[in-house]
Amino acid sequence: MKFFSRFLIVLSSTLVLYGGNGMIDAIPTAHAATATASANAETIETAVTAFQTIGTLRRESPINTDAILNEYAGALQSLAQEIDTKHGLSLDSDILAAIEDIKNNNEPVLAGQVIDKAAQHIFFQIIIDRMTAAKNDFDTQASDALISTWGEAKAAFEAIKGTAARENKVLTADKQSVESGDNPQLDVQIAEAFARGETALNKENPAEDKINLSIERQIIRLSLARAYYIGVLREVEGIISNRGRDLLEAREKQKEGEIFYRIIESFIKQDNPTGNALIKAQFTGNVSNVVADKIVSELSKGFIGRVNAELKANESSIGTDRGRAMEVAEEALLYANIFLDDLALRMDGGARSNLENALTSLKQASDSNDEAGAATARQAIADILASYAQLLDTAQYQVTTDTSFIDNAVAAYQAIGTLRRQNPIDAEAIAAEYAGDLQQLTQIADSVYGLSMHNDILTAIEYLRNNDQTALAGQAIDKTLQRVFALVIYNRTTLALEAFENLSSDELKLEWDRAYAAYLAIIGTVGRENKVLTADKQAIESGSNPDLDDHVTLAFIDGKASLDKSIGDDKNKVALARENILIPIVRAFLIGVLREVEGIVSNRDRDIDEAREKQIEGEFFYKIVEGFIAQTNPAGSDRIMAKMKGSLASVVANEVVSEISKGIIGQVRINMAQIESTFSTDRNQAVLAAERLALYTHVFLPDLALRIGSIERVRMENALQDLKEATGQGEMEKAINAAQAILSIIANYESTLI
Repeated sequence: MKFFSRFLIVLSSTLVLYGGNGMIDAIPTAHAATATASANAETIETAVTAFQTIGTLRRESPINTDAILNEYAGALQSLAQEIDTKHGLSLDSDILAAIEDIKNNNEPVLAGQVIDKAAQHIFFQIIIDRMTAAKNDFDTQASDALISTWGEAKAAFEAIKGTAARENKVLTADKQSVESGDNPQLDVQIAEAFARGETALNKENPAEDKINLSIERQIIRLSLARAYYIGVLREVEGIISNRGRDLLEAREKQKEGEIFYRIIESFIKQDNPTGNALIKAQFTGNVSNVVADKIVSELSKGFIGRVNAELKANESSIGTDRGRAMEVAEEALLYANIFLDDLALRMDGGARSNLENALTSLKQASDSNDEAGAATARQAIADILASYAQLLDTAQYQVTTDTSFIDNAVAAYQAIGTLRRQNPIDAEAIAAEYAGDLQQLTQIADSVYGLSMHNDILTAIEYLRNNDQTALAGQAIDKTLQRVFALVIYNRTTLALEAFENLSSDELKLEWDRAYAAYLAIIGTVGRENKVLTADKQAIESGSNPDLDDHVTLAFIDGKASLDKSIGDDKNKVALARENILIPIVRAFLIGVLREVEGIVSNRDRDIDEAREKQIEGEFFYKIVEGFIAQTNPAGSDRIMAKMKGSLASVVANEVVSEISKGIIGQVRINMAQIESTFSTDRNQAVLAAERLALYTHVFLPDLALRIGSIERVRMENALQDLKEATGQGEMEKAINAAQAILSIIANYESTLI
């Protein structure tokens, strides 16, 4: 029996559900303006009051969404739009979409938590921005103006001081869960720092006051970071304590953790990108997979990185910039305070005391410009942190088999990369590097997939020998070899999955390690920032970094862990890991195509040779992923390839993006049909199809937001999450509603493509 027939509409149909009765009609008109000016203290106080009122309203039953929307649609929304504009966030859309979910009775408790935590994010960022403005303007503005700006930060703190007042959360002794610790009274520390900062703004001793203001700003900033770190762990505690008895409560806590973590994500991501990906996966995946020790470990690894960064900054400033040395010494202490309790648990109280003493010594040495004392303190801190880091349970891929054949090929590829950038290019040296394991690997890939990559490379080398179109030939070699490694990744991960029952764990790990070794050749491409259409759709520009390299690395780690065959559903986990490797790599190469389109459009009227080189790169990049578009959009795929081979003038950014999106929409359509056919008969296949559907949809989500709005992007993200949860839990009605929302949004988006 087909359960999804009622929502499997034709995606291109004009009879879409967009704008139906479930929508908040006022959103597109009354609440669409973007704030550009910074709010004053009165506006912030009004926003705080609105936030507090919404907190009361969202706890009522039934929830009055009109009242919540009215409270939000003033000062609080203005702050959200100010922060979104300045920091590239989508807090306004997150809140509006959550209000709509409550109105539609779509998990209203979870939606209420989204509103609460997103609003807290707004106030957190307002505090940081206003304090930073006061610090930066210290030398140029009068005390009254600076105190007013500082007062705006203080006013915003009123909204979140309750979060800062909560007790600490720490791992249990067995590291299996989270429990309460002492109350660090962060609210008191922050309030006192605000008072001291205001005193410093009077500039009675400008030189010292400027230093003091910088220190007080860090005390507030990092005490707030610690408060939200504690908030994250509080939700982990709730997940673990409820997932075996109250799934709805556990999922609510998971949603809270997800939104809380966004507030401090930047602190972790900078020095622990793979750990950041793991934490986000834990807060968006199955609640049964949440592991307290892993989350705490990855958080600590990220904050250790911050401490080490401050130690380096202290080393470079001690003796030459006392104020800077004092500020970063304070930062080192404040960052370390976040994980001190965990350090004591994993090491002992003596190690904690030694670290605290060394951090205090660093502050004192920085104040007195004692370079020798600071060096001693820094070394003591670094040694303790290194020992602590060894005890953390962090995500790291470990190659455990002999992958020398692939490693040699990767090394040759990297050497060729260096050689082809030289001027003049040494063609014979490139030929020599290629002639070993790399050539053999290329020929194996040719034989398996019926390609001619080896001949393409030899032809390009001949062009180099003849000094003929050397830049184009170099790009042809590079992109062809990237294709080789992409095919190796596909081939080996597919083998590991398809031979899961027949090969031993060691044999499977060999193939998985080989795939990972090949991945290291293209990790630079996978890690690049996104490329998106400009607002006028005439060109391409950089977007945010989707961190695909970290996503893929984590998938390799997860997949290998399942090759032990210790759990009954390990094969399903390998299948999920494989999709989370392959589809993001496909996305990375599609981003590569758009990167070259950007180069073509920006150079064709001023540097024909550069534009032509970009066109060749685009052609070879597209060859890698052509099949994913051609399968469902063959005519569009042909048009893309024609543009990569034809006149430079024929390259139209909007057309390339549209044809890519049409092809990926086709992949979404295929997977939606697979969910329909397997939902009630093969849960594992339905889950896998839902995962693929979500991964493919993320390829065009940035373009979707450009064409039909960021609110629709948030709705899509929510619906994708709902669909994944519903297929995993077998919740048919939830799956139907999620799929209906996805198809409705896609139909609206598809109508805007050319």
